[in-house]
Amino acid sequence: MSPVQIRDSPPFLLPLVGRMVLNTSHPMIRLRKFIIVGLVLLANTVFGADAQPLDHVTLQLKWKHQFQFAGYYAAVAQGYYKQAGLDVKLVEGSPDHDPTEEVLAGHADFGVGNSDLLLFRYKGKPVVVLASIFQHSPLILVARAAGGAKDLQALHDKKLMMIPSESAEIFAYFKHEGIDPSKLNVRPHTFNIEDFISGNVDAMSAYSTDEPFKLKQRGFDFYTFVPRAGGIDFYGDCLFTTEQQIHDNPDRVRAFREASLKGWQYAMEHQAEVVDLIMANYNTQNNSREQYLFEAQQTAELMHPDLIEVGYTNPGRWRHMADTYAEFGMLPQEFDLSGLLYDPYPKPNYARFYWPLAIVSLIAVAALVWLWPLYRLNVQLRRAKESAEAANEAKSRYLAVITHEVRTPLSGIISLMGLLKEEPLAADQQEMLNLVQTTGEEMLRLVNDVLEFSKIEEGHLQLELTTVDVAPFLDEIQQLFQSLAREKSLDFQVSFSPKAPRVILTDVLRLKGILRNLLSNAIKFTQQGAVTLEVSAQPEPTTSAANGPRWRWSFVVRDTGMGIAPEQRAGLFQPYGQVDAGIARRFGGTGLGLAISHQLAKLLDGELKLKESTVGKGSTFVLEIVTGETLPPEKAATR
Repeated sequence: MSPVQIRDSPPFLLPLVGRMVLNTSHPMIRLRKFIIVGLVLLANTVFGADAQPLDHVTLQLKWKHQFQFAGYYAAVAQGYYKQAGLDVKLVEGSPDHDPTEEVLAGHADFGVGNSDLLLFRYKGKPVVVLASIFQHSPLILVARAAGGAKDLQALHDKKLMMIPSESAEIFAYFKHEGIDPSKLNVRPHTFNIEDFISGNVDAMSAYSTDEPFKLKQRGFDFYTFVPRAGGIDFYGDCLFTTEQQIHDNPDRVRAFREASLKGWQYAMEHQAEVVDLIMANYNTQNNSREQYLFEAQQTAELMHPDLIEVGYTNPGRWRHMADTYAEFGMLPQEFDLSGLLYDPYPKPNYARFYWPLAIVSLIAVAALVWLWPLYRLNVQLRRAKESAEAANEAKSRYLAVITHEVRTPLSGIISLMGLLKEEPLAADQQEMLNLVQTTGEEMLRLVNDVLEFSKIEEGHLQLELTTVDVAPFLDEIQQLFQSLAREKSLDFQVSFSPKAPRVILTDVLRLKGILRNLLSNAIKFTQQGAVTLEVSAQPEPTTSAANGPRWRWSFVVRDTGMGIAPEQRAGLFQPYGQVDAGIARRFGGTGLGLAISHQLAKLLDGELKLKESTVGKGSTFVLEIVTGETLPPEKAATR
C-alpha cells in the first residue's frame, strides 16, 4: 500500500495500518497486513461513497444583490444546488464588468445576461442561452416630468442616459414612434440616479423593478415609457453559459439549470420569505424591505409564473429580437440562431447503430415473421398514443402562452379606456369608448374561460377549501345580481332554508363562479317575469372526523325566460355549446360557461343538471354539492 492510499483511508484505521506496514518481518504479521489492507479498501468504499466533493461553480450576476436574482439565493438556501452536487458562488455585477465578458474569459461558469447575447453570438462568441427568466424585459425609459416630455417625440432633442448593451430595445421603441435613433442625444449611463434627479440628463434607461420605487420614495415626478407598448417585447435576465462548458460538463450544466429554475419557482411562491433572506444575507445595497417587496411584485408580473413555466424560451421571440437588431444594422438579416438556445435533453445520434440494427432486424423478421401483423398493430397503437400525448401537450402550452400574450395587451386596453372615460369627451365619443371597453372586457372573459377550461381538462385545477359564512355569501350574490335584474324590470329573490348550517367548508370562489354563471344566464335569457335562487341543505349519512358533519346543498335557479327545447339539451354542458347559432349572435357568450360549471360541480363532489325547461316559460337548473361544516372556536364552544 502506498502512502497516498493510506492517507486517503478512514482516519480511525491509519495508526493500525501504519504499524502493519512498518513491521513485515514475521509471516503472521504479513498476513495481518493483507487483512488490514482489505479492511481499509472496504472502508473506503463504504464510508467514502457519500463523501463526494461538491463541484465548485461561479454565477456572475448582472448587478448588485437584489430581488432580481432571488431564484439563485433560494436555490442556495433551500439546498437545491447542494442536492445537485454543486457549490455555487454568486458574484455581484458592476458597471465595469460585463457578465458575458466575465463568462467568456473563464472568470465565471454561468452568467445572467440580456438580449445582447445575440450580438456576442454574431461576433463568434460561443454563448448559449440556458433559460429566459423574465418573460418580459424590465427595461424602461423614465423622463423628468418637469421637462414636459409626455411622449417620446418630446425627447428627440433631450439628453438621454443609456446602457449600450441594452440600448437597442429602447431604440426600437423610438423608431416605432417615428424617431430616428441615430439623431438622439445619448450618453453613457453613470448608474447614478442623482444625475437624473438633479437634471444632468432629461431621461435614462431603468428597470421597472427598481428605479421607479426609488424615485417615488424621493417624491420625484417622472414619466415612464415601456417598449412593450410599441410591440418591442424582449426577454430579460437570461441564464447563459458557453458551448465549451456544455461540451465539457453536460451533467453540470443540466443540474445547474434545473436547480436554478427550481429556486426561482420557490422564490415566486415564497416572496416574503426570500425578501427576508436577502435582507439577512445579501443586502449589500442597504435597501429597505419595502423596496424588495415592490421588486418582488414587479418581478412576478414580468415572469407570470402562474401561467408560464419558469425559464420557458420561445425560439420565435428570439427570432423577433434578432430581427429588431437587424433593423439597426447590428445583425444581418435572417441571422442564424443555431446553437444559441440550449436543449437540456438533446436527441442522441443513433447513426452508428444503423447497420447493426438492420442486421438484427433482418434476423428478427426471419425468425418471427408470424408475429409481424401483431408487431405492426403494436407500432400503430404506440404512434397514435404518442401523437395524442404530444398534441395534448402542445395544446396546453399553446393555450397557456396565447392567454398570457393576449391578456397583457387586453388589460392595458381596458385600463386605458377607463382613463380616457375620465376625460371631458363628447357624448358620442363616450359611447364609443363604452363600446370599446365592453368589447375588451368580453374578450378578456373569453380568454379567462379558455384558460380555466384548459386547466380543468388537464387536471391542474385544485380546490382551496375555506370556511364560508353562508348568509353574507348569499347577500353578496343577491346584491351582485339585483341591479342587473332591475335594469330589465325583473323580480329577483334569494331564499335560504333556516334548517341549513350557517358555516360550511368549501371552495367559495368555485361555488361563486358556478352561481354567477347560472344567474347571469337566467337574467340574460329572461325578458319578463322573475329569477329566483332557492338554497337548502340536507345532512349526509357520512361524516368527516376533521370537518364534522357533511351536507348536501341544493342551489335551485329558476327563471321565466325563453326555455330550452328537448332536442337542444344534448350538448348543453359540452364545451363551446350554444342552444342554437342565433344565441351567440343575439346574446354573446363563449359557450364555455356551463361546461366549466358542470366540471367544477364534479370537483365539489356534486353535479349540475337541468331539472326542467319549457320553451317560452322558463328553465330550472339545480346545482348540488357536498360540503363539510366547520365552526369558529367561539361558536363551537357554545354548541
